[in-house]
Amino acid sequence: MGVVLLILVFALGASVGSFLNVVVYRVPIGASIVRPASRCPSCETPIRLRHNVPVFGWLALRGRCAACGVPISARYPLVELACGLLALALFTDFAGGLPDPARLAQIRFGLDVVVPFVMYFTFVAALVAATFIDLDWFILPDGLTLGPLALGPLTAFAAGRATGVTWSDALIGAAAGASVILLITVVYGLVTRRDGLGGGDWKLLALIGGWLGWQALPFVLLAGSVQGLLAAVAFRRSFAVAELPPDPLAIAGDAPAPTPPHEAEAVSFRHLAVPFGPFLALSAVEFLLFRDEIRGLFLHAVRGG
Repeated sequence: MGVVLLILVFALGASVGSFLNVVVYRVPIGASIVRPASRCPSCETPIRLRHNVPVFGWLALRGRCAACGVPISARYPLVELACGLLALALFTDFAGGLPDPARLAQIRFGLDVVVPFVMYFTFVAALVAATFIDLDWFILPDGLTLGPLALGPLTAFAAGRATGVTWSDALIGAAAGASVILLITVVYGLVTRRDGLGGGDWKLLALIGGWLGWQALPFVLLAGSVQGLLAAVAFRRSFAVAELPPDPLAIAGDAPAPTPPHEAEAVSFRHLAVPFGPFLALSAVEFLLFRDEIRGLFLHAVRGG
């Protein structure tokens, strides 16, 4: 029974991932996330129900549209797989491992495991969608940052025992998260006379602080900065070189041709445009899944032990 439950949890997470793929594709262009049904972006043929099964549908199609044969990005099943695994990790974390079948019918199991899982997985889903939209468009929609922000303190009040976050921690975290990024942006602009962090980053860190508490912010900022720097060094040829975000019309193929590699290399690495939001989101998920260990390390460092 416990294994069956975990399979269902994975299926739920993967299904949410499939929906997030729709959100990532449609929200930036102002399209409805409900209608029309999913279809091939090339020939606009509706995708059949059996081909919409998360991960396995893409594998069955061998990564190509059933109607026109145009390749379908591998990112779709990877997002679905990642969300399924994140759902499993979060559920087993709250359940303390593989759930005992005898606990499943208990009301306490629902209050201690199911409710926190549903609420915090909603937070994780918002981070996943925000991550890929930021990577594609260099924007963080308010609906994915400010929208879920109000639920953070409410979640801490209703299910904060699962993560050790109180409603006051959440309120302070939201305010501190926004303030820190805004302060960094202002100081950076005064010193360099250039825009640094994007306008949505303060909202994202406010969201993170509002869900994980102010105690998470030092780790999220530090780990996000380090991971972002490492990614910029490793993939500098893959990220946009221009200081401004790419023209959204590039999605439709109407934008100018990309900068040749040799010209891209000639541009100073200092001007490499790398979205910070995805690394803040990644660090937030890391903190959520390893919160006890991270808090222990920070406490040990503060005490100088």
